[in-house]
Amino acid sequence: MKQKFLLIALALGMTLGAWAKPYSVTVLGEYGYNIPWGHFGGGEVRADLPFNDYFELDLAVEGLSSRVYTGSVTARPKFPLPTGEMFLDGTILYKSVQRNRINDYVMAASLGYRMDYVSVQLGIFSQVFGDMDADYHSLSSYSVDPFNVLYRIQVNTRPEKSPWNIYLGVSDYTELEYERHYQPIFWIGAHYDLPFYNVFSRSDNLRGNIRNLRVLAEVYCKPTGMFHLDAQFYGIKAKLGLCMRF
Repeated sequence: MKQKFLLIALALGMTLGAWAKPYSVTVLGEYGYNIPWGHFGGGEVRADLPFNDYFELDLAVEGLSSRVYTGSVTARPKFPLPTGEMFLDGTILYKSVQRNRINDYVMAASLGYRMDYVSVQLGIFSQVFGDMDADYHSLSSYSVDPFNVLYRIQVNTRPEKSPWNIYLGVSDYTELEYERHYQPIFWIGAHYDLPFYNVFSRSDNLRGNIRNLRVLAEVYCKPTGMFHLDAQFYGIKAKLGLCMRF
């Protein structure tokens, strides 16, 4: 039921975006490895829907061969400033870990500031874990983690809107994964914009042979030995895909 709701929301958001500002859809293939699950693969789809200069909606869904399925919705009011922009993120995430028969629910809120070369974000999130096979009328089937700190720092080697860029960062969350603050996620990524003739665009400034097709690659690493005594390597994930602006 949850998965169907998220897919419907994704389709509705993309439809609404066609009458707003140009939006983008990103499709990624994934490969990963961690000690509990071993090797796994999968795919991810993201949709970025800017309704205007002051509000946008981000949607993401992911399916992995390790039988983990995730979907998230983020609403983002934005406040342009003379230098950069400030924004508020409100996120709802649902993760179904079928192999362990666990549901994971997350609600997050954060404040961020984005400039050409640096983006920072700080907030809080709550997390609820549920046993799929337990009686849902019983409170014992849920484990609640009511308060966690959320943080994110990303540094770009070039201005954010450049046709190519290399970036790196650290955070305790991604669009589809939330961890406690002492389990940081490190990543490095790159993108390159290619000329592509877009006959589907509703915006005149996106038609023709311009750079509205983006190739991107990202690698994520999550070691657990940085802020506590567990020095065991946890996992790595690589993503490769295309982003199309409409």
